[in-house]
Amino acid sequence: LLQQQKRFNMTRSPSVLYRQLLREAKHMKDYNFRNYALRRIKLGFEEGKAMEGESSVEALSFGEQQLELLKRQSLLTRLYPSAKSVME
Repeated sequence: LLQQQKRFNMTRSPSVLYRQLLREAKHMKDYNFRNYALRRIKLGFEEGKAMEGESSVEALSFGEQQLELLKRQSLLTRLYPSAKSVME
């Protein structure tokens, strides 16, 4: 629990979270998953620019959850690679 709190406090800044999400999305091996993740990250932060107060805290918390999900998903794509797509 203490480690989770430390990790959460380290990425409280939206710009740090944004960079971490982009970095992790670029590790995705599959072209379609990678581009979808990058597009959703950019769109989500565009929508969240105007948030203030409690809604911004909730958005950051959601972003943290998505970062953990993205880390797990990118690990799975590295462990079990799929065939190359035409786009790669």
